[in-house]
Amino acid sequence: MRNERWVHRPLFTWNDTLFFDPLDAFHEPDADHFLAGFDAATRARFVRRGIRWSHRHDPAPPEQGWKIHISVGHRQVREIAASVAGHLTARGTDFEIALDPTVFAMQGGPLATVYPHDVEDFKSCLAGLARLLDGVEGPCVPSDVRYRDSKALYLRYGPFHDARTVDVLGRRLPPAPDWAPWPFDDWKPADEDPGDGLLGGRFRVTDTIRSSRDGDVHTAEDTAHDDRKVLLKEARHEAADLLGREWMFLNLLAAAGSYPAPVAKFQHGEHHYIAVEFVEGTALDRLPAAHHPLVRAGFDADRSRAYLRIFLTVLRGLARAVRAAHDRGVLLGGFTASDVLVDPESFEVSIVGLESCRLTGTGTGDGSASGSGSARGGATEAGDRYALARVMADLILPVTGMSYLREDLLDLYRIFIVEDLGWPERVHRLLVDLARGRIGLVGLLDVLEDEAAPLGRVGTTPPRPAAEERREPGGAQAAVAAVAAFIEAAADTGRDTLFPVDPFAHVTNPLGLGSGASGVLWALHSCGVPVRPVWRDWLRAELAGIDPARYPDGLMNGLAGIAWAADSLGLAAAAAELLDQANRRVVERGDPTFHHGLAGVGMTNLHFFLRSRDPRHLAAARHCAGALHDTAQREEGWASWLSGSGVRGPLTGLGSGQAGVALFLLRMHQVSGEERHLALGREALAWETARAAADGEEGGTDPSVETGSAGVAKVLLRYGDLAAARGVLRGLDLRHSAQPGYARGMCGIADALLDAAQFTGDPAYRGTALRQLDFVRRVFLFEPPERFGLRDADGRPLLGVPGEGLLRCSTDYLTGSAGVLRVLHRAGSGGTADFLLDEVGLP
Repeated sequence: MRNERWVHRPLFTWNDTLFFDPLDAFHEPDADHFLAGFDAATRARFVRRGIRWSHRHDPAPPEQGWKIHISVGHRQVREIAASVAGHLTARGTDFEIALDPTVFAMQGGPLATVYPHDVEDFKSCLAGLARLLDGVEGPCVPSDVRYRDSKALYLRYGPFHDARTVDVLGRRLPPAPDWAPWPFDDWKPADEDPGDGLLGGRFRVTDTIRSSRDGDVHTAEDTAHDDRKVLLKEARHEAADLLGREWMFLNLLAAAGSYPAPVAKFQHGEHHYIAVEFVEGTALDRLPAAHHPLVRAGFDADRSRAYLRIFLTVLRGLARAVRAAHDRGVLLGGFTASDVLVDPESFEVSIVGLESCRLTGTGTGDGSASGSGSARGGATEAGDRYALARVMADLILPVTGMSYLREDLLDLYRIFIVEDLGWPERVHRLLVDLARGRIGLVGLLDVLEDEAAPLGRVGTTPPRPAAEERREPGGAQAAVAAVAAFIEAAADTGRDTLFPVDPFAHVTNPLGLGSGASGVLWALHSCGVPVRPVWRDWLRAELAGIDPARYPDGLMNGLAGIAWAADSLGLAAAAAELLDQANRRVVERGDPTFHHGLAGVGMTNLHFFLRSRDPRHLAAARHCAGALHDTAQREEGWASWLSGSGVRGPLTGLGSGQAGVALFLLRMHQVSGEERHLALGREALAWETARAAADGEEGGTDPSVETGSAGVAKVLLRYGDLAAARGVLRGLDLRHSAQPGYARGMCGIADALLDAAQFTGDPAYRGTALRQLDFVRRVFLFEPPERFGLRDADGRPLLGVPGEGLLRCSTDYLTGSAGVLRVLHRAGSGGTADFLLDEVGLP
């Protein structure tokens, strides 16, 4: 299931910190930034806007128009930036330019954007820039038209200012520009080359599988060899050098096996190409979904034994491939599971990602350990061995993204290898020794060559007792206190979000209940942690200056959820105004979902009605329910709605699917007494259970709360459909997850099982939930290393939680510490689930 909150994370993991720090807010311009060479008077004409210097002085700027993008390569960027900035400031033209070489290298876009006042200014500016940049080359700007024969100038008609409106998720929506006539009478761009008939007609492009500013990747038919399928890699401008290096390494490794064979290298127009053997196979990172014994509930020793054989076959093949590269003087420069294809029948491997290869300079590379230490990547033999260990670890559980946060990460894999899978201890030791340089490739292959003896037998793995059952001192309650202390220690009123949260808050809004500050404050307050006056004052000031146009309406991402949190924190007047704003727009926007649309806003109104008995809140909830009745798509006793986030087809789950709508309709029935809400809610649940059954047959069940079966189970339990709920709950008896968080990870699954114990009276569900939370504690909760400098003023222990992607810590409700804290607190102290209005009771 696609994660709608995912963003481009390199812009938030660029520095050596514990948290997702947005580049635009935390990066200090380099000493040689692009304005450094200008005098003080010129620099004073610029202001910083995120990761760009802005020169905007047009007294009557247009809302939209023809704008110019200036694209240059990295080698000449300093000189070109100075020249362009000097030229445009002298003209008095509005423009924005990247802050410095660091930002330019990271942002992956044009150096500058120019905003001429009108069409005549646009044409004049283009002509002047074309003379200035004659002979300069830059990467293609795919969404633009290239200007004449310039290789640096691109043009597009569009808005000149940041969007003030947002979609239902809170992402900014640039206004659709009006149609504009083509501005030139003497020139039109030539039609695009369709890509057929390359190299004198030899290669016929059949599909484009990846596009980027540096070049595309296609599939093609090689007509000179019976139309065999090849992979065609295209490069523009500077990327041609990288493509040439890849061609060199393909030829060096052609006889090694386990690497794609080179076919041809050529140039077509301004673009460079290499044709490579098309390797059939499955991406290695998809292998666990089909074969891993722990992707299904329970434990099957036969499946675990079969997966061990697959694991050892892949490890042996990759070790041979890496050693063959080293024997030929080639370092792979680190590789990941996405760089590897595996034959689904024989499990033979091919390494297809060679962009990071380097030469050793000696060509010996015998793979001995030779005191290489614990190299964590890079172009060394030790780095390749470490990469091999990580790839294989990800086949067991893909959590190696935490290696930046936790130096003991591979030590944790004993939990998965020995305790969960029942594999021999030596499998774990091999991975650790390989990563830490205690064994080389020769020694590893000596161990693995005996295919008949897979290092021992697979044992049984009885479920490990949860901390509560083991009577550990402090146990779960100590974890609750330490997670709360971590959140408190991480608070910073200088942050736009107050707490360090998921990057999605930085591309939407800083206050949302799911990803932003209000959810963290609500979680602390709900767990009995005092909300400091300075934090409450910060929130009060933020609410006073809020621009509703920049916020969506929903529960987890917008005004309704912020209102829920603000009201609980004593900011009743501001909360009422926010909810009123959401009520004015949510029906028109039309998203049905619990996290983002009508169901969540309706539920918030019911919450306010139950607290105040103000009939206006009940009327607003009825309005939301009425819109859901009007827009339901009914078929064969099922009801569903399309999300407003642009995803095709109805989604599943509590947050994004039909289950969340059904829950709101249930609560509407219970509060209003109207039977029609209950009937429509049951139809929505019928759609969910049918989809869950179909996904189960296909082996693709998503267990999460937000988009999967845990969310469906929560709603079935509240409808009193215990038989159907038990069927869904069987799929939640999981021993592991690659994410700790609430929305898509183990804590949300455990919360659904706590619900099951509460609604069915069966304590076995609670036992499973406690074991899952124990897994979260042992694997994901960690004390921040000293290098990050996070301390508690009172010396309390701190436990951080990796956010989604596991690359950094986050404290938000949906993906980070706040959601984990709530479930741990509920498991230890009791209480009901969050935001589901269980106080209304069962029908």
